[in-house]
Amino acid sequence: MTDAPNNGANEPNQPPVKKKKVNAARQREHIDPDEGVRPLPWFLVMFLGAMAMWGAFYIYITPSGEDSAFGDQRTVADLRPPLPAEGAVDGKQVFAAKCVACHQGTGLGVAGVFPPLVGSEWVLGDEKILANILLHGVNGEMEVKGVVYKGAMPPWKTLSDDELTAVINYIRSDWGNKASPIKADTIKAQRAATASRTQPYAGGAELKSETKSDPK
Repeated sequence: MTDAPNNGANEPNQPPVKKKKVNAARQREHIDPDEGVRPLPWFLVMFLGAMAMWGAFYIYITPSGEDSAFGDQRTVADLRPPLPAEGAVDGKQVFAAKCVACHQGTGLGVAGVFPPLVGSEWVLGDEKILANILLHGVNGEMEVKGVVYKGAMPPWKTLSDDELTAVINYIRSDWGNKASPIKADTIKAQRAATASRTQPYAGGAELKSETKSDPK
């Protein structure tokens, strides 16, 4: 009768040196991370709850639709800008309708194509020259802030004296420009003085020379 094969069950224990190596390898291994739960501290939960209750109570006791007892007590009506007088023309609206496509809402124009209005000597300078620019337009070279522009500006003499006055005063006072306002009489006088002109001015040189010869 043959003996059953011994699969090592009766083999002697492993030597101590090998056991130490196995234990050292196990000790070097890290336990798999486990996501723990950290509840909020009880005092923080109570504080948040108290703040929420106080906020709800404050909203409940605060009157709605009545004059405020806090701040400077101004109403929405007080904060609205004043309405223009009846019949007055809004220069900003005229600019948005006629000028913004070229000179842009910032007044900076388009570099090399449309000249800026911000700090422009033509805008801040002689009001008669500026009036003639808007009345008859310019088709030719104009130097603006040291840069020569070769373009065409259409005439706007179809606009009323009040509309031209409003838009001129707008561009002379917005974007940091600080020039004195003009009166509608200036537009009226320049319109009459240049009534025979049918073509735009041929550049800045002609515009200056022609305007100087106009009677005041």
